[in-house]
Amino acid sequence: MDLGLANKRAIVTGGSAGIGKAIARQLVAEGVHCAVSSRSLDRARTATADLTGPGRALPVQAELRDAESVEAMVRQVTEEFGGVDILVNNGAVVSGNQAEDFDHITDELILTSFEEKFLGTMRCCRAVVPLMRAQGFGRIINIAGHKAREGGAIAAGARNSAIVHLTRSLALELGRDGITVNAVHPFTTVTETLESRMAEVAKRRGVTLEEHLGHVAGRTALGRLVTAPEIAAFVAFLASPLSVAMTGEVVALTGGVDRTIHG
Repeated sequence: MDLGLANKRAIVTGGSAGIGKAIARQLVAEGVHCAVSSRSLDRARTATADLTGPGRALPVQAELRDAESVEAMVRQVTEEFGGVDILVNNGAVVSGNQAEDFDHITDELILTSFEEKFLGTMRCCRAVVPLMRAQGFGRIINIAGHKAREGGAIAAGARNSAIVHLTRSLALELGRDGITVNAVHPFTTVTETLESRMAEVAKRRGVTLEEHLGHVAGRTALGRLVTAPEIAAFVAFLASPLSVAMTGEVVALTGGVDRTIHG
């Protein structure tokens, strides 16, 4: 299927590793000119050197907790590509490395989590929406997380729930401008950093890494964890003109974790 993405222009925040890098790889393969954003320009350069396809990969630096840094990054991308058609808000520290239960959660973690994830997403949207409005087309995809749908991780759950609310709110405001806004909820996903992140969680729970990964994978209907390229394939569809009928929605890309029926 031709997604109609050739020569579209994208920004992927948190694009130097994990799900973000997989999304950037998929977009470049579809012919999208893709800016790979990281707080480290060196990591962004390393990531883009590994991306090949008809699309161009551009390394850029942005600190999502700094509005001026975000604005400067978008200006750079606009100068290089001539505009922005697609924004994938993926940038944030992945949860799990610090305990988030009531007895251990800290104010600093909550505030940092919201500053980076929620306000970072909002800042990126503020910077690109005027460009999208002017051209009458835009796709915004917010990478949230399954913790929005289950209790336990206080900071991750709260920030991802806030992203869901922002997604629906922006969709309602921007739809008539030709801009769709959607979110996806990954669950624990196979990336190059999975084992190092899950080792810390397993240690806190007093089990081996293998036992912990087996338990997590056992929660899915597939019986295995979803991979980053599988997430990226769906995000590419959301980024395309073909996804116009979907906006303000949240899609769980978990491999079938949630047993709750959402009508």
